[in-house]
Amino acid sequence: MKVNLSATGFWKVNNKGAKYTGDLYLNEDEGGIILYIRIPNKGPIMSYLEIPLEISFIVGTTINGAEITLVNCSRISTNSRVGSEEVFGYKAQFMFNGVNFEKEEDIKFSKMIIGIPGIIQWGDVSNYIRPELHQTEGSLIGLDIIDPVKIYSNESYNISYYLTFSDPFYLMSEEITLKQKPHLIIEAQSSKTIEWFMNIANQMKRLIEIAIGSTLSYGSMTVETPDVYYELENGEKHIRPLEVFHAHKHAVNIESSSRRLIKHDYLFSLTELKEANFSKWQHIANIMEPIIELYIDSLYNQNLSVSRHFLNMVQALETYHSRKIAYSLDDFKKRVDKLLEARPRAFWKTDKELLLGGCRNFVILKSRLADLLIADYKFIFHTGNFKLLEFPNSIAQTRNYYTHYDQERENKALKGEELITAFHILRNILEFYLLRELGFKEDFIHERIRERIKPIITSNDIRRADKRRNSQ
Repeated sequence: MKVNLSATGFWKVNNKGAKYTGDLYLNEDEGGIILYIRIPNKGPIMSYLEIPLEISFIVGTTINGAEITLVNCSRISTNSRVGSEEVFGYKAQFMFNGVNFEKEEDIKFSKMIIGIPGIIQWGDVSNYIRPELHQTEGSLIGLDIIDPVKIYSNESYNISYYLTFSDPFYLMSEEITLKQKPHLIIEAQSSKTIEWFMNIANQMKRLIEIAIGSTLSYGSMTVETPDVYYELENGEKHIRPLEVFHAHKHAVNIESSSRRLIKHDYLFSLTELKEANFSKWQHIANIMEPIIELYIDSLYNQNLSVSRHFLNMVQALETYHSRKIAYSLDDFKKRVDKLLEARPRAFWKTDKELLLGGCRNFVILKSRLADLLIADYKFIFHTGNFKLLEFPNSIAQTRNYYTHYDQERENKALKGEELITAFHILRNILEFYLLRELGFKEDFIHERIRERIKPIITSNDIRRADKRRNSQ
């Protein structure tokens, strides 16, 4: 990562002890924040631990008087220039412009506004409108400033979605640009650390990534605290927002934000999320973390092989069933008995073989997949050319082949187009349960999951038609 010299100044580690000279380097596009502290030394090489390897915060004042605080600093380099100076390099996670905090416990805030490019269609609102022609003759675009859209609120904090907008004041130009940027607003009832705010923001960003099926990054960031303010001549105080330079930027492709989405392109929109039970998701976020990690991995790593995407999805479903439905064999047997109570007795033998066949001392993968596939007998998943009752065993055989590379299983393992189709079916199943965990109503879940699988159905139909034509 290339960084450019931004400022030279004087710095204090944890705002204590000696004041050091240092150069600050920044890369705004990639979030690079690098400080090189220079200590004059004409004697023997200084100790590697002259300055701590990890530093909570560093305060500095540039030569032109600007105040800066760097937070969460880690040593990245040590260079001894014999007879001249020692240079200690640090990478920071956050940089606050315009303030020197006295103590670590002072670095707390009541509000964060953080930009997330690429989610404007998910938000489904706009500050710019196309007026009715009979109301404003000759006008093409109007401005209707939206209020922040509340996403979630509890006794500790609020999360809202908000669009900033450009309003060009100089119109004597051949080109006028209108731009609006989506942000999350997180407001805490009591002062919190920057890490606390980032934890809430990361949870929300992941949820949106699940919704739109794309990777996201963070853009601009500002924070507020009642302790940092402007004071007018009459004594009136106004909170002064602090610009935050941060290392939580990633180079992601957001071209999809300009592509017109249709209904099945996302799992749910912001408007639809408001109909879910978001508080339920907050309570189970830690339990769902490894499942989300596997789901997100496929989004962030588009260059993975098909088999890797397939294995991620299988493991996500297996983990979900173990964590949320039945961990032990005893628990699973009780669940099967309860499921059978709602089924006609004529199906009991077949159902029990599907769900428990092969289980000895633990719940095997085939059984977990079968249980997820039947969805309490309330929903029928599309399985394409795979027979419904054979699909779980086919997936288990394929997983075992790719993980253990047992050549005896090779003939039974899915490959090529079949493996791709199986991956999409498995993802469709996982998304069904993600929507359920988010507290969406069953009618919405069923409709959305059917919509999401339609492109795969269409693709398979086209391939079959093409094969029939070529065989004639």
